[in-house]
Amino acid sequence: MVYCGLVTCLTSVSIGYVIGSPNILESAIRGIGSDCGPHAPFTIQQGFPNCFQFSDLLWGFAIGSFCLGALAGSLVAGSLQNKYGRIKALFLSSIVYILGSIVIGLTFHQVQFILGRITIGFACGLGGVVAPTYLGEIATIQGRGILGTFHQLFLVVGILLSNLIGLAWSTPPGWRFVLALNGIPALIQCLFLSQLVESPRYLVSQKRIKEAERSLQILRGPEKLVSVQEELADMILLLTGRRVPVDDDKDCIDSLSSFPSDGVPPPVHRGNSAATLQNDPSPVPLVALPPSHPDKKQASISQEPYGFFTLFRSECRGLALVGVSIHFLQQATGINGLVYYSTSFLSDTFGPGNSKYITIGVTVCNLLSTICGVFLINRVDRKTLLMASFGGIAASAMLLIIGAYSDVGGLVAAAVFLYIIAFAVGLGPIPWLLLSEFLPTYALSSASSAATGVNWSLNFVIGLLFPSLTKAMGNTTFILFGGISIIGVAFVWFFVPETRGRSIEQVMAEKGVPRRSPSSS
Repeated sequence: MVYCGLVTCLTSVSIGYVIGSPNILESAIRGIGSDCGPHAPFTIQQGFPNCFQFSDLLWGFAIGSFCLGALAGSLVAGSLQNKYGRIKALFLSSIVYILGSIVIGLTFHQVQFILGRITIGFACGLGGVVAPTYLGEIATIQGRGILGTFHQLFLVVGILLSNLIGLAWSTPPGWRFVLALNGIPALIQCLFLSQLVESPRYLVSQKRIKEAERSLQILRGPEKLVSVQEELADMILLLTGRRVPVDDDKDCIDSLSSFPSDGVPPPVHRGNSAATLQNDPSPVPLVALPPSHPDKKQASISQEPYGFFTLFRSECRGLALVGVSIHFLQQATGINGLVYYSTSFLSDTFGPGNSKYITIGVTVCNLLSTICGVFLINRVDRKTLLMASFGGIAASAMLLIIGAYSDVGGLVAAAVFLYIIAFAVGLGPIPWLLLSEFLPTYALSSASSAATGVNWSLNFVIGLLFPSLTKAMGNTTFILFGGISIIGVAFVWFFVPETRGRSIEQVMAEKGVPRRSPSSS
């Protein structure tokens, strides 16, 4: 399970690398100051321009443009991973990363730079849906928190790597190599994806029960040490909404493998009659199964995953909206304004040279705080971490404004570090794992696509407008982000269910969400 998680998180490394790579490279790419090297800015070296002329607004669009590609990728990710599976969808994401990295590394015009960012963004959107979905589906309840934080943890690792490499190669033509290197994690992932097992929950949703059982056994350990029958039964229960006793010879599971397309299983031949089973007081393993002789109304049970429109008309719409809202609020804190532009933002206070090293310090702080979040995730309730995260960001925004207006550089730097710490311990990792903790498989893909689409859309808006906003409003921009963070505290308190150590079925029951049934289709 951990091995599959680590290979999957190479996607997260790539996403973080894309997010962080332009930060330190901005002055080199735009030809600002001396970072364009000994050659004059905008001259041709070995067939390629040294730098490109970007206005603040066009540069903001160029940085945020990858979010447009990510939006497109996230919107199609749900249907792709449902049709082809999680592993094949990750492979497609890796291929697009490699192609996008080549395009942007060989860029000779601003338009090509933007197209390269959009191409890589598509891979970010696709991988940003599939990777957290897969991590959530292969994890045990006990390990779900830690494995779920892997996505954010390795995303931060990618940001740090891009900043460190960018610090060393922030002159022409070095910035091209920095951007092209984003294809390396994707290339490594392509080589190892064939060793991963498919998600058991996905296989159950495709009625490939025997494969799901084998996949689950590989993830959980040797059969002589770990029995997966009960966990498999719960997965099938979420699909069909019914349980019946299962004999030890697994005839019932075999019969599920041959579900016909209309969702009605064939009769199951058991060694014991139904009456005998009902009167038998001894405990028997349970597996979900519709009745062997359903009536016509029951025969209409749909096993197809929900599409967007079906999802938001279904019994799962409330939980799906909670997940989408958390992703919106995550980006509305303005965190990626600091991640994208911390070097230029801090240069007003500390100068261009010092601001690069402060940016590295901020990124290291982000990584260490995310690691702390990994240790806290199974020890502290999700709601507590989220509310503390929102509250910490609100307080940090106020400190940043006070420091800026008081012209106290140390307070500004401390506020930026606190901003990052507050985000990393809760709001960074939890939104990515929350959906897989309270939504069943048939609703998860569409909800993840919708939530990730909202995330990338607002990410684009922040990336586009942050330079112009800070130039026009200065640090008062953070009043907006602080106010939104206070709203986030209230939203979590009233609407977000607690998921730590609880099954999907328990969370759904608490919120009054019924299991899938004939009437829900």
